Amino acid sequence: MKELFQMMQDPRFHLLYGITQRFSLGPQPQRVRLNREGCRLVEGVTKRAMVYPNMRLAVHPNPGKGDVLSPIFGKISDVSERSIFIDYAVPDEAQRQAAEAVEKIDLLATKETGAELATLLKRMGLNTRSLGQDCKMLIINGLNPDPGVTWAEPMLLAHQDTLRAGLEMLRRLSPAQRIVLAVPKELRLHLNEVEVAHVPSQYPASINALVVKAVTGKENPEGVGIVGLHNVWGLGHIAITGLPLTETVVTLGSREHSGNYIVREGSLIGELLEFAHIPLHTGDTLVRGGPLRGESVDNLTRSVTLGTAGVFVVEAGTIPPMEGHSPCINCGACVLACPARLSPSILSRNAEFALHDRNIDENIFSCLECGLCGYVCIARRPVLQYIRLSKYKLTQAAETRRRVEEEKAAALAEAAKDQGGN
Repeated sequence: MKELFQMMQDPRFHLLYGITQRFSLGPQPQRVRLNREGCRLVEGVTKRAMVYPNMRLAVHPNPGKGDVLSPIFGKISDVSERSIFIDYAVPDEAQRQAAEAVEKIDLLATKETGAELATLLKRMGLNTRSLGQDCKMLIINGLNPDPGVTWAEPMLLAHQDTLRAGLEMLRRLSPAQRIVLAVPKELRLHLNEVEVAHVPSQYPASINALVVKAVTGKENPEGVGIVGLHNVWGLGHIAITGLPLTETVVTLGSREHSGNYIVREGSLIGELLEFAHIPLHTGDTLVRGGPLRGESVDNLTRSVTLGTAGVFVVEAGTIPPMEGHSPCINCGACVLACPARLSPSILSRNAEFALHDRNIDENIFSCLECGLCGYVCIARRPVLQYIRLSKYKLTQAAETRRRVEEEKAAALAEAAKDQGGN
């Protein structure tokens, strides 16, 4: 239980860092890798095509998913099913004129609300699914999402104009009668524009479900939605600039360095680390997202998306490596650490042996994916990764069953139609 005690005392789990300065600007990317999975390419977007900033490249069929726009001048070097690669190129006069001709939209002066505003924002690259939730009360999660991620305080304290613009747009998007901004209890923040609730700031208090409980006093209350501060910042950024969202805020960090940067969507991780002077050595682990909930990536040509919270280098030797073949020793540390009161040891063992259906009875979808189970695991098992795998397999199986049922229903309807015609 030593690891659990150390976790509770670890200062890194305190989600306040005393950072109040504005974000630094990131590098001018020499190459970007944009995620276009599930999107339909716009006509003319092919390999070797020239592009300019804010040019629409792909459209997502989901009304809540933002379209893909170019963040830089350049030439498309490759297009795959999942990605669009753009190499920076000095623009000619035609490209400059095309970029200057991109219409700026004064969202603060427009009258669109609800679905109409969501459609407009989708075309400007913003994911609106969480922003327009059908709820009576909408909570803005104003805490840093993971230990080591440090952009929440600057957003709240040094970027209040952007935050106010985002709040104004959020009120026009959301049907919620009440919007509450949840901030760490130690942060003496009060805004006239929004109701503020002060909540605990020790990780995993920033997990959405725990923020909702801290604000309402209830678990899974009806009519309550939650949205991240990062999304509200993006909404405000669009409102102030009048241009599509092709930038995001990330924390770039290691044991020796941490900084918050505004970077272009699709920026390569290698370029970002070089810009921030964060070295990467043999044996280090590269993490995209947060140190506890993020994912390790295998090379420096991976990129950041608009939803990426951070990029971190975990130096070799600072944390014992996980062993996928290591058996569970039934110590119970993960059970004690789990804020959802589940048994991560059972969930991970079922997943390890592909017994995913058993995890339904173990309430696997109540897992908050906070990552504490893997952090305290004495056997160094990849507990969270096993649980995520099992969730994915169960979701995939449910989707297959749904599709089969729809096909059966369609076939029966077609047969009935034919029979009626005869």
